[in-house]
Amino acid sequence: MNSHSAGKRSFFKYVSPKSALAILNSKTFRYSSPLTFNDPFDVQAGIHLEFDLEKLPSKILDRIENLAAADEEPNVDPMNPWGIIVKVARENYRTSGFPRARWKLITTNAFIGLLDVIRDQQEQYQDYWWKTMLPGLRMFCVSEDRDNLLMWAHYAQDHTGLVFELLSLPVEDNALSTAAPVNYVEKPMPFLSEEEWIESILSLQKFNLNGFYKRYVLTKSKHWEYEHEWRVWYPLIPAPESLHQDLNIRPSELSAIYLGCRANPIFSKEIIALTNATFPKTRIYRMQKSKTSYALDHEEI
Repeated sequence: MNSHSAGKRSFFKYVSPKSALAILNSKTFRYSSPLTFNDPFDVQAGIHLEFDLEKLPSKILDRIENLAAADEEPNVDPMNPWGIIVKVARENYRTSGFPRARWKLITTNAFIGLLDVIRDQQEQYQDYWWKTMLPGLRMFCVSEDRDNLLMWAHYAQDHTGLVFELLSLPVEDNALSTAAPVNYVEKPMPFLSEEEWIESILSLQKFNLNGFYKRYVLTKSKHWEYEHEWRVWYPLIPAPESLHQDLNIRPSELSAIYLGCRANPIFSKEIIALTNATFPKTRIYRMQKSKTSYALDHEEI
């Protein structure tokens, strides 16, 4: 996945027979909280501190020394106690250098309670995420692929369901035009990196929580990499009682329907009738097993 912007393109939604009928009857897609997802780690793991807090004071002193010796004046907050320390360190660097033992003594009071504050902030945010953000987060997940055998088995009920082909339409500003690709990783994402904490403490850069939200909701375990997933997401705060929200389907964005190779004939007839009645411009195809490879072919009905 090279693009980080949906642009105009197709996405695919795998669904069971029951969900397919519900979607076509209601003419809506369901956006849900991650609390309803089949993966209990999805947007529900991490937000931890991945570095050794006890070593942070030494790392902060390293950064102050680096700033003191820098050619360019760092953009620190002159009203912030740590910003003042950086400025004093720069003023004395040319004549006195950076005697570490002395600066360790000078910053002793500034470090008192700092690590406890960091722990408290992380714990408070984690509590806020689980109790407020997660119930109110709404996500809609789609795939780049139409013919993924595992997706057909897992999400389209053993090939008995179907796949919706949906269009991202930037000119219409539909929800899918804001979709972004999932980043598959080895480990759950931490609550800001050690570098981000240091830059914030020294007033060099504020926490970018919006950037954190985006990274977090678009991060998933590498175990799911085969899905080639993209997501639309938005928060609802305060969170409603329900963990779902249904959004209307635009006729222009429902491009095609692909019935599974094991789809029941009665179900198929019902889908065809419903589609012709509610989305008459949507094309309908039937998937077929390839005779020469582990793959699917399709033909238009």
